[in-house]
Amino acid sequence: MALREDQIVRYSRQILLREVGGRGQEALLSGPARVDGIGVSGLTAAAYLAGGGTPVAGAGSLTLGPWAPGFLMGASDVGLPVTEALAREVPALNPDAAPPGPGGGLVAELPAAWSGEAPWVALGGDGMRAAVVFRSAEGCVWCFGETVRHLGSPPDGALGVALGALGALVFQRLRLGMGPSLGGRWLVAPGVVEALELRRCSRCAGREDAASP
Repeated sequence: MALREDQIVRYSRQILLREVGGRGQEALLSGPARVDGIGVSGLTAAAYLAGGGTPVAGAGSLTLGPWAPGFLMGASDVGLPVTEALAREVPALNPDAAPPGPGGGLVAELPAAWSGEAPWVALGGDGMRAAVVFRSAEGCVWCFGETVRHLGSPPDGALGVALGALGALVFQRLRLGMGPSLGGRWLVAPGVVEALELRRCSRCAGREDAASP
């Protein structure tokens, strides 16, 4: 797809980035995301993805609670299914990000069910730290699942907001073909990111053992 003049203006800061450019922005506009989450991290990720031009649709069957109002959701959205709320609020934030048809990658707050096409980005935590775990289409599904099943729900507050922003950035990078096909990061405090060691499935662990001297 070719960028329209208004889109070039709207996404000028992203287009100027060497890692994105015009073709990268076209990829973001054509690569939808499903968001399964009703907490601060999931809704923050939805807002950042939509702001960057990624079409966003809700996933799952949960409804928004009284904690939902923020810079994306309003008080009138409380009680709505997340799918309905995002279908109403996302186009108001960015018409380019209006919910697409079926399909797209998945950004989800843990615990979550994982299905459909990649990228997959999990938002979780361990009670003290926030965590993001991700995989592209080339990443091992079983290693991803083994890692996320040991994590709990994502945090609230400022750390949850920062986690949502980081999750959106990770999803965008995967859409642009950047970074490893599988990985994870701890977010200890807003702005402090540390490596998260993946838990390997038996098949991948066996390959690593065979490759060791």
